[in-house]
Amino acid sequence: MRPRATPARRIVSLAPNVTEMLFALGAGDQIVGVDNYSDQPAGPVDRIPRVGSDYQPSIEKIVALAPDVVFSSLSANRRETVEALERLELPVFVTDTRTLSDMDRTWRSLGSITGHAGESETQIVRLRAGLAAVARRVAGRSRPRVLVVVWNDPLYVAGRGTFTHDLVELAGGTNVVADVTGFVRYPLERILRLAPDVIVLPTHAAVDQGPGAVGYWSRWPELPAVRTGRVTAVEDAAIIRSGARLVEGADLLSRLIHPDIAPR
Repeated sequence: MRPRATPARRIVSLAPNVTEMLFALGAGDQIVGVDNYSDQPAGPVDRIPRVGSDYQPSIEKIVALAPDVVFSSLSANRRETVEALERLELPVFVTDTRTLSDMDRTWRSLGSITGHAGESETQIVRLRAGLAAVARRVAGRSRPRVLVVVWNDPLYVAGRGTFTHDLVELAGGTNVVADVTGFVRYPLERILRLAPDVIVLPTHAAVDQGPGAVGYWSRWPELPAVRTGRVTAVEDAAIIRSGARLVEGADLLSRLIHPDIAPR
């Protein structure tokens, strides 16, 4: 995407994390279209036209909205979507937010393109201060072994090189699947050998069937997390979405890993 002389006033967001960040910056009124999975902030985002799934949005609907810029995510959207939009000469900005260290760059990019550069710096300060506060609360504690499941069937986990891995480590845990990189499929047999002390499941995995269900893990009562009742389903967006609520996600993980920590 070429540099813009003026801020983008008509925005389409194809990634839920980007949508959250745009609202946090104060650019919500500039958004004219979002993907089907953009659900935060609840209420305001519900009034915005939908353009389809993040994986396969409707190019026709996007074009009809006449956006100044289309925001996409390297992890959520297909290259084919970006290429199709660029062939139609629509400006596309692809965000790449894999780890916590990438958040500053993403905030600044969104702020610069939308005319909210000052607000982006405010969000960066808030993020750094919030994460530092969580890190101080768990400093010097033991580090339980933690598994974060990102999908239930097949079983996908959060390995190193992800912001979820970074959140676990910052919140005072040890990621048991740090032997792999990214959000990847992982053998159940290896999980059983690793014996996590804490298992965190996303809400979309908290169903009665499948490897992500809370009840599923009760089949292995020898697992420390099962034996101590520390298999928990939480709102997935707070810990699996690199958006505006990562401080809340880190705080939540710190209390799951260290239950004696009082809520903020």
